[in-house]
Amino acid sequence: MELTWGLMIVIYLFTAGLSAGAMITSNLAFLYGGQEFERVSRWGAYLSPFPISLGLGVLVLDLGSPFNFYQLFLTLELSSPMSYGSWIILFFTLLSFGYLYLWLPQAYQKVGQTLQLERWKKRLAMLMPFLSIAVASYTGLLLNAAVRPIWDAPLLPILFLISALSTGVAAVIMISNLSPWKRARHKELHVLTKADAGLIILECLIILIMIVMGRSSSASESMAFSSLLVGNYVWVFWLLIVGLGLIIPLFMELMELKGKIPVKWVWPVTISSSFLVLFGGFFVRYVITYAGQTNSWF
Repeated sequence: MELTWGLMIVIYLFTAGLSAGAMITSNLAFLYGGQEFERVSRWGAYLSPFPISLGLGVLVLDLGSPFNFYQLFLTLELSSPMSYGSWIILFFTLLSFGYLYLWLPQAYQKVGQTLQLERWKKRLAMLMPFLSIAVASYTGLLLNAAVRPIWDAPLLPILFLISALSTGVAAVIMISNLSPWKRARHKELHVLTKADAGLIILECLIILIMIVMGRSSSASESMAFSSLLVGNYVWVFWLLIVGLGLIIPLFMELMELKGKIPVKWVWPVTISSSFLVLFGGFFVRYVITYAGQTNSWF
C-alpha cells in the first residue's frame, strides 16, 4: 500500500508538539515559578521556536510544489483543519521567536526598553499556552479529520497534547542539564521530573483507554488496534513506545524522585530518561501515522 503521509509528516507532527510542550513549560515556570524557576523559563523559551521551524521546513519539502506553500495563507477556511491549523502554527512560530528575544540577556536586546520588554514577556507568557495547546492538539485533530481507523479515535488529540507536554518537559530537562550555562537547579529539575512522571502515567492511561475503546468498536477499528498489539506494529508499539518510551523512563524518574539513584549516576540517568521520553514521543506519532494508513474500513 502506498503511504501518502510518510516520515517527513511524522517529523512535523513530533516537532510541532515538542515546541508547544517546551513553550508551555516556559510559560508556566515564568508565571507561577517566578525567579526561582527562571532557568526553566529561559531554556523553554530558547528551545521552543526551533523544533517547529525544522518541522515546517520538512513539511514544505514534503509538498509536491514547495514554493507554493504560501497558498495555504491566502484564505482561512474554518471548516478545514489544515487551513486554520496552518494559521495557528504560523502565529505560534512567529510569536515563539518574539518570546525568545524577550528572554535574551539585556546586552543582546537592541529593540525596546527593559520595563517595556518585561511587560511584553508577561503578556506573551499568558497568551502562548492557549496557542501551544492549539498547536499540540491540532496535529491530532488533523488526523481525526481523515476519518480512518485509529485516526478517528476521539482521544487522539488529547493523547497528542499530553505527549507534547511530556516531550516538551523532557526536552527542557535535557537541554538545561547539558548546558554549562544557566543550568537548572535541583529544585527546578525535581519539579519538572515530577510533572513529567505524572504526564507519562496519564499518557499510559489514555493509550489504554483508546485501545479498549478501539477494540470494542467496529470490526475495522478493532483490527486496526490489533495491528498495534499483535500485528504489523507490535514491536514498535510494545518495545519502542511502551517499553523504552514510557515504562523505563517512568521507572527512572520515579527512582530519581525517591532519591534511589546514587549521586554520580543522577546526571546520566536524567539525560537518559529525558531522551527516552523524546524517543517514545516520536514513535507514538510514527505508529499512529503509519497504522492509520495501512488499515482501512471494510
